[in-house]
Amino acid sequence: MTKFALLAIVVMATPALAENPYPTPTKDGRERIQRTGVCPTGYVGKGDKCEALHRDTPRAYPYIPGTACPSGTFRSGDACKAFR
Repeated sequence: MTKFALLAIVVMATPALAENPYPTPTKDGRERIQRTGVCPTGYVGKGDKCEALHRDTPRAYPYIPGTACPSGTFRSGDACKAFR
């Protein structure tokens, strides 16, 4: 594979990787999720992210429109949030 083709693949994949819909940790151990609307309870909006207020805040996952939240979670804002 040529260097140009490899560079093109990396450049095209970068925006998709930057918008990770799954929780990512902050430097101090709190959860951060991509903001798709209203942040769930226990999270505060910071730009295009929702950040947990505390390290022990239950984890939140993106809500998929038209489906129910997975077992052990409930709908909070525009996310599904774990019960403790």
